[in-house]
Amino acid sequence: MTEPRSARGFVIARLPFGNTSLIVRCLTEQAGRLTFMAKGANRPKGPLTGTLDLFYLGDFLYQPARTGEMHTLREARVVEPNLGLRKSYANLMAAQYFAELIEAITESGTPLPGEYTLFAKAIGYLGESDVTWRAVERFEQRIIHLAGLGTAGDLPRAFHTLHHAVPKLRGELLKQLGRADVPGL
Repeated sequence: MTEPRSARGFVIARLPFGNTSLIVRCLTEQAGRLTFMAKGANRPKGPLTGTLDLFYLGDFLYQPARTGEMHTLREARVVEPNLGLRKSYANLMAAQYFAELIEAITESGTPLPGEYTLFAKAIGYLGESDVTWRAVERFEQRIIHLAGLGTAGDLPRAFHTLHHAVPKLRGELLKQLGRADVPGL
């Protein structure tokens, strides 16, 4: 059996699994995007209760999977809950959109220091300031650049080059920001 590993990262998605468990996706600097099975995470007095909310920065101890990409989460400790994100619906929507963009262009288990740093800065910004169309556009341009499509222009065209669909949340976010005139909705 392999030794447990640790990583620090952001919770970017949570899916219920059964009555008390969760499937949790995290973005880490050391190991890239990881998927964890968090057994008993929804139990009222379980050891993972309250540690796996969206956009929390945490330290995770996990047992690597023998096969596949679903690792078993052993322990989690909240480093920063990023509660400032919750001050506005638009900020939460922007954080979710940024997470979806990162997931769309990355592979599981591949270290991504540039993408991780960009996401961490975006979460910090959203925790302190209200999201603007300019901030969304800047994040999109940096993601395009990190994906190696620096000259691809706008995000819809770049995603078409990658044969990816633009996350549907983009249209909702742009409407929330009053930017329904932006192409690619």
